[in-house]
Amino acid sequence: MFGVICGGLAAILYTAANVALRQSVGVDPFLVAAVKAVPTVLFLGPFLVWLVARGKKLMTSSRMIVRFLIVALVGQFVGNAAFQVALEVIGLAISVPITLGVLIIGGAILGRIVLGEPVRINKVIAIVILISAIVILSLPSAGERPLASSSTLPIWVGALCAAASGAAYSLFGVVMRQTMHSGVSASLTMFLSGAVGVLSLWTFVLTRIELSDFNAIATEQWVVMSAAGLLNFSAFIAMSLSLKALPVVAVNLINASQVAMAALAGVILFAEPITAALVSGVTLTFAGLLVLAFGRK
Repeated sequence: MFGVICGGLAAILYTAANVALRQSVGVDPFLVAAVKAVPTVLFLGPFLVWLVARGKKLMTSSRMIVRFLIVALVGQFVGNAAFQVALEVIGLAISVPITLGVLIIGGAILGRIVLGEPVRINKVIAIVILISAIVILSLPSAGERPLASSSTLPIWVGALCAAASGAAYSLFGVVMRQTMHSGVSASLTMFLSGAVGVLSLWTFVLTRIELSDFNAIATEQWVVMSAAGLLNFSAFIAMSLSLKALPVVAVNLINASQVAMAALAGVILFAEPITAALVSGVTLTFAGLLVLAFGRK
């Protein structure tokens, strides 16, 4: 029950973080990603210092660190920034299922290639279903833009950004697992990922945005972006606790409820239209996740 509660809380927190990110549409996506990375460093930094002071060993091998840092850089720039672009172009209700679908597909493929995990028949069927869902979600009814947006980018660009985000997240997840298996603690890997985001994204932002432009960003917007980072970090903690009590498949299925919550949030909070493509895509995403869990305890 503790695992179920933590898994459900993680899904709610991730949805709340995505709502905050959706409210940040219009701000430079790299700046949003940079602000989002800050809470991880602020909270995990002192925690790691406390662990070291108590004599805890955070790492027994450093052979995977360089590879992980490179992949973390991809996750920050492609995963977080591309997702922000997708939110602006195609909205919350469509971006989340596309990103999650590609994340699961990429995780299955990379898990086989990198970690040698078996690919069962149910996983193949789930991948086919999820690909169908992604295609449907990428082609809204009558080719119309799914939300009122100032973006001039075509819909397929938004869908591609959501897919790229999911691919980057799946690569990050697989390499993170590989890094932890090599002897690096989960807390240290997340801190390193956040530190990479803070250093690289803020450096990139400061080279392309004038300092005077920061004054044009309302205080409320800074609060919303910071809240997105805090909620995302809190969701990760809840997810970690859930993974200690439940199998990975069970946690992923509970966390997949954010697909429905994102669709509802997009429709209710941001007036994103309910289309046949949205309903079909979300339904197929759930079907793919159920097939993925078929035959598991």
